Amino acid sequence: MAPSGIRLKILLGLLLVNLLRVVLSSPPSASKVVLRDNGYEGVVVALDEALPAAACQEVLSGLEEVVRVASTVVFDASRGRAHFRQVKVLVPPSWTTAACPALDHLQGATQETWDTADLRVTLGRHPRHGIRPWTLHTRDCGHTGDYVSLGHELLLQNTSHVPDNGRLLAQAWLQYRYGVFEEEGVAGNPVHPPHHRAPDGTWKPTTCANLPLPPTSSCDPANLTCSFNLTPENDPGLTSSFMAFPGRPSVRDLCDEGTHDRWAPTRHNLICGGKSVWEVMRASPDFQNNRNVEAGLREGHVTFTYVRPRTPRIVLLVEDTNVMNVQKRWDFMRKAVRKLVTYDIPEGHSVGLVVFDSVAATKHPLTTLSEANREKVGSSLPRNPSQEGEHKRCVLCGLREALTLLGQDGPGGHVVLVAGGSGALDDSEAAAAERQLAAAQVTLHTIVYPLTEKYPRPNGGLTNLATRTGGHSYIVPDEGIGEDSKLSMYYNLLDALYHALGGVAGHGALPVKVHATEHPGGRVPVSEGSFLVDAALGADTVFTIFYYDVTHVGNLIHLVSPQGQVIDTANMQTEDANMNMITVRLVEAQVVPGLWRYKVANRADSHQALYVQVTSRPRPRPHVPKISVRGWTSHGAAIVNASDISSPLALYAEVTAGVRGVEGANVTATITRLGYAANGTQHPPRHLHLLDNGLTAPDMRRDDGVYSRVVPGLAAGTYSILVEVNGEIEGTKFARHVRVGLVDVVGSSPARDVLPPARVVDLRASLLPDTVNQVGFIWTAPGGDLDYGVASRYVVKVAHNQRELTEGGGVLLEDWPAPLAAPAVQQHTVSWQEYERVSYLSLYAVDEDGNTATLSNIVSVYVPAPPTTTAVPSPSAVPAMPANTSAVMEGSGGPVLSSLGSRQLAVVFGCLGGFVVVVALVVCYCTAAHRRHRKAAAAKKVHEAQDAYSVTVTVASKATDFPDGKEALKDGLKKEYISPVESWSASQLLGGHMGAKRASVSARSDNTSDHSASTKKSYGGSSGPAEYYGDASQYQYRHPGYPDHYPAPSDGYPTPTEGFPPPVEGYPAEAYAVPLEARSYISSQPSDSFLSVSCDLPPSSSGPPAYAAYPAYDASLRSAKVPPPIPPKPKVLYTPEPYGYDNASLDPHSSTPSVASEKRVRNVTMV
Repeated sequence: MAPSGIRLKILLGLLLVNLLRVVLSSPPSASKVVLRDNGYEGVVVALDEALPAAACQEVLSGLEEVVRVASTVVFDASRGRAHFRQVKVLVPPSWTTAACPALDHLQGATQETWDTADLRVTLGRHPRHGIRPWTLHTRDCGHTGDYVSLGHELLLQNTSHVPDNGRLLAQAWLQYRYGVFEEEGVAGNPVHPPHHRAPDGTWKPTTCANLPLPPTSSCDPANLTCSFNLTPENDPGLTSSFMAFPGRPSVRDLCDEGTHDRWAPTRHNLICGGKSVWEVMRASPDFQNNRNVEAGLREGHVTFTYVRPRTPRIVLLVEDTNVMNVQKRWDFMRKAVRKLVTYDIPEGHSVGLVVFDSVAATKHPLTTLSEANREKVGSSLPRNPSQEGEHKRCVLCGLREALTLLGQDGPGGHVVLVAGGSGALDDSEAAAAERQLAAAQVTLHTIVYPLTEKYPRPNGGLTNLATRTGGHSYIVPDEGIGEDSKLSMYYNLLDALYHALGGVAGHGALPVKVHATEHPGGRVPVSEGSFLVDAALGADTVFTIFYYDVTHVGNLIHLVSPQGQVIDTANMQTEDANMNMITVRLVEAQVVPGLWRYKVANRADSHQALYVQVTSRPRPRPHVPKISVRGWTSHGAAIVNASDISSPLALYAEVTAGVRGVEGANVTATITRLGYAANGTQHPPRHLHLLDNGLTAPDMRRDDGVYSRVVPGLAAGTYSILVEVNGEIEGTKFARHVRVGLVDVVGSSPARDVLPPARVVDLRASLLPDTVNQVGFIWTAPGGDLDYGVASRYVVKVAHNQRELTEGGGVLLEDWPAPLAAPAVQQHTVSWQEYERVSYLSLYAVDEDGNTATLSNIVSVYVPAPPTTTAVPSPSAVPAMPANTSAVMEGSGGPVLSSLGSRQLAVVFGCLGGFVVVVALVVCYCTAAHRRHRKAAAAKKVHEAQDAYSVTVTVASKATDFPDGKEALKDGLKKEYISPVESWSASQLLGGHMGAKRASVSARSDNTSDHSASTKKSYGGSSGPAEYYGDASQYQYRHPGYPDHYPAPSDGYPTPTEGFPPPVEGYPAEAYAVPLEARSYISSQPSDSFLSVSCDLPPSSSGPPAYAAYPAYDASLRSAKVPPPIPPKPKVLYTPEPYGYDNASLDPHSSTPSVASEKRVRNVTMV
């Protein structure tokens, strides 16, 4: 795989110079099937070119039998409105009449190709579907699909399997033709499970049927792997739906309004909004305006016509007015045509050459190419263009001459028209040209060379004409400097002719272009690059350098293999001055798969460049799948109305290896607006990552190899689109790029944002294992504008009726997580409070401008009742809705409690109960000690107050004898202990002071902030960050007391409920704990929720005495400063005299200080 820098250089080289623009019609619109008089006509079946001729007779015989059975089944399912009438079969070129008698009347194909076929018969088996028919459907409900595919082995089975195979083909055809989908669950799929809960709580098969069906009895329906098996006992009387049971002979009908279950979680219901298959089919153009109505018709006969691809016939139609007589335009034209005919067009193709101005002239008749005549045919253009003015050109004259040339050998063929100027064509000319092309069954491809407008505007000229005939259109912008033209014009014209030829001969007939980039001149003397050759390639590998002048290429041209071997190409180079190129052709044995590097001496001028291109063909390796990439847009006509947000532009790219889609590839689309910006510079490219996620906006199925994305916000103009693919298959990396097409954007986008978020289609719900009522939800986050950016919020609703949700009803769930950036996966867990009853939940996103998304898929929630503890509500009772306050799980994280088992939860709650018992014992002990201390204090005389130390500890409880706290204060002041006077050091004094502060902490101060991250809110067992404190039973879902939102830190916190302490002063509003030194230890005022008990404790014998903190609720006892510690007196030999306790000295309102207080002051100052 090339490094990102190299890939970027490739894109810049191909796009920043306004390479080309390509129009590819949307593949679903390529079908030319019509339903006329109840019969399908124009059905094309293409057989894989690799099918052996020896299997010809068996394959064709089996195909006819299966198609006839399918026709009968479709006739019955459509109630007599449709059946197959005319089928064309495109057989491989190697099949002959001698090997296959059925080809006696073999005809030549006109416009039938593998890419445009309705049904493809492949050589290999699909890894998911095997040989069974399946439909690739990349568009929404009611739109035609891309194609139906089946393995050829299905056609080789004996006749006993033909009825079943025909029924399978009929089901795939209905999906393809009418845009309907499966009506049965898929094992292992949580969005479309095999079984789902019925409203009464029982299990029900996920399907559509005309009678009730029981669930599978051989396995647990709750298990996603339990597939639904229709037993013979359930078969009698079962007639629908054919989209669910195509293998049952008795099932012939489609579900209609009377039998359809619009609430079953089927894929059809999800995509078609609950409409029945019959409703969707009736809205098809096949049956609108009373066309093909049921009239009791009998099924008609199916006719088969076999055609074989004809050798492609091409007429190059080139304008030669004076618009080409400027700078190097005509010179580049002659060189490009010569290279195309001499080197690119495969052997055996027929080529003719016509020029036109005001009249048309044939320069070379239609000739089958060979080595002998290639150079002559390629050199047929005149050396100089005519002098006729551009305004005199006659496009119709040129087309008539080209069609006459092709008509000499029958209908069909291709015209490649190269015209200059703007490519405009008036309506009358376009209509006349379209009629002529349709009558001749000829496909038109157009190249506007050069585009002379610097500010091109969308127009309905040659581009749309080519699209309507099934062809492609390209644009090469004019890039001239003085009298010269840039080399980029020449290379872009070569590239346009190369892709036009791919539309004619099929891209399988051309070598794969694995590398193409521009190396500007005047920058570095040696240009370097790299290219990737995968294991499927390696034959006829050609390294080519295109130059403006041969002197621009130095002598150095080195190639380095993936093993590091340097290849000097001096003796391998071939120079062709007629086409301004140097080629190096590698021997097949030299081409090793892997990343190659090269060095080229670049002597180009600063206004010119060198172009390096590498092509390679597939090797004949039967076990190595061929890698192919195709791209298209959602707008077949390549016109997008920017003001119509209901039909945005979508890009698609299908990446396949053989018959299977490549998963996990990195697919990037680069969109470049042609022309110049107002400041004279080129428009910068826009890069878009395409997704294969199956979220239906627009990708319809996950991991099917089709990558897609909606492209919003394009201004009016013309855009060119390139898709680059980097992937890996069977351990081998590969790289491809394909031109998706031209897009003309008209109109203007609305002034304000009107794009809603994308719809959530993968919402899932499940009861978490080892939990009682923890329900986990998971979904993919939508964007703010479709699947881009971030939405603003989710609206989540729950109800007991699905219809109520679809009609905008239901009860709103709050506190869901904010949306993440698309397409992240989000998870959320809810403690569900309702048991034994089915509830339904859905959500949608809202962006910041109020645009709302479509309602998501609806999920059911059913929580069985716990074994013994939870009462089951009666069905008539008002349900207890889920406590929607659960934790958000991002990524692989989950709620703490929800991850614990039953035993672990028992241990946790046992520890909490033990802690409560210990606290109660401590409270009782402190109460008893308090009483003993009061009795001891009454029997003693206090001698010296400075030698008495008391400590007050406040313990919270519900009961208190002193509501105002003053009686407790009085008791505390009467209790003191006398201890000997000792000598204390400064560190002991400081330690004692801080210890006293720590000892005076209230019981509610548990070293954890009330709003810390460790505090969790719990509703029914789930935990989350603390933003609101309350009891789950108080705030059930939609309870009047439930808060509308959780307040931000700046809003303040609501009043705590019982059992939770109020915030401690000094704690910040944010959920972070503050350092211990910064906390306030002032006791809280006692209330009914707290028990306040004072306990006086004796001072420690190993530390200084401590002071009791002043209660916070008594302002009279609280001073601005904390009192300093009282140092003890030095030890003396005599016994101190008793000291008289003066109560007045401790009264803060007293104006006269006591002797004791003076002593304290003197003692402090002495320290």
